[in-house]
Amino acid sequence: MSFELQEGIYYHSKPKIGNSFCIVTLRSNDNSHIDEIGKITYRIWNRLQDLKKGVTADLDLDLKHRKMGNLSVLIGYGSKIFEMVGSKKTRPLDFGENWNFKSPDTGGGGILVRGSEMTYSSNVFENHLLHDHVLFQFIAENGFYTARAAVEIWKELHKWKKKTGSTPLRITGIYTGFQRADQRNWQGFHDGVSNLKSRERPYVISINSRYLRPQDRWTLHGTYLAFIRIAIDLELWEDTKVSDQEKLIGRDKLTGCPLVKIDRNGDPVKDARCPVPGTSEVVDAGNEHFRDYPQHRINIVDKILQHSHIRRSKPMDQVPIWDKKSSRIFRQGFEFLEWSKDYPGFIPGLNFVSFQNSPERLFRALTYRSRVQSKDLRVERSPGFERYFSVLVAGIFFVPPNVKYEPFPGSRIFFDNVGLRNLRSMKR
Repeated sequence: MSFELQEGIYYHSKPKIGNSFCIVTLRSNDNSHIDEIGKITYRIWNRLQDLKKGVTADLDLDLKHRKMGNLSVLIGYGSKIFEMVGSKKTRPLDFGENWNFKSPDTGGGGILVRGSEMTYSSNVFENHLLHDHVLFQFIAENGFYTARAAVEIWKELHKWKKKTGSTPLRITGIYTGFQRADQRNWQGFHDGVSNLKSRERPYVISINSRYLRPQDRWTLHGTYLAFIRIAIDLELWEDTKVSDQEKLIGRDKLTGCPLVKIDRNGDPVKDARCPVPGTSEVVDAGNEHFRDYPQHRINIVDKILQHSHIRRSKPMDQVPIWDKKSSRIFRQGFEFLEWSKDYPGFIPGLNFVSFQNSPERLFRALTYRSRVQSKDLRVERSPGFERYFSVLVAGIFFVPPNVKYEPFPGSRIFFDNVGLRNLRSMKR
């Protein structure tokens, strides 16, 4: 049997990742049976596969009028799907409660992960992603294609409801975003330039057989998707001196070059070799070497750089890249901007999406600062980057592999062999 990662994880240089992003989450009704959820998921999956070709169920368009937009479709499942009566698979070992986000406090806010400084917004009282069953991720050239895909999900649910009087799934959330053309984030710094090297990515993303129990072997070459929608306190950030911003990030703001030390006056110093002659920013060709964090030991005098964002997002540990105890993850980020009734009238933020072969990797990355400080008493605790952020919603989803001859990824959660044969013969 052929197992491979689903599309929508852009770990190769081609195809190029699209500019528009959308996540749609769904939850089962309390009285829904597992095979009914499987059947509607199968119908949605097939509708979306047609949509990738520009085909919609209600419009028999001529080929020249079909619009595709390089749409990618990925499906994942929340941990609660494995608790449903009739589930054909048990929850994978790495999908345990130890590696999931905490619920917000009843009064609002609260920590996201024990040992991390990331917190929910004080206006957040519930995190529905912790209880949702199905997730779809869409990435495409522009917002039309991702929005159309979300609406096609609703159309299939509506069609089922008209036929039966109810639907096994309901939409619980839609989150959209975009990639900035300048390769910067809302804070004005270059973003996504220090990700994993292409050759390293499969070892981090894809579930390997090293840690799998026999009953979890069906997850081989799947992955885990973590989604965190993060609001940014732009007012607080704009009121922070640029030099302090640079220390927090670990990069020069204008050029994107990495910092190598803090001088006697407390000012950040970038690598003098960057950018190379004839270029102006780290994203320009010839500056590839400077996109990663400098691989030398930072002097304890420059202790603030120990906890800079780029150092923490790519910690220099000695754990092999394939080991799930490594803190390395593969991330894809999309900015967002949404209206707010509160000042300044909008919420800027980041859709943080990461893929890893175990959620343990992400949790190690999120608690890196706390773990380093607990081991090295010489490192003073200083306000971190997290004070500019607050979490709106967060969840972890298992993304099954694409398996040849299976109707849709994860179909074996819902059906045994007989059920799969019956599913293939079901009229759409």
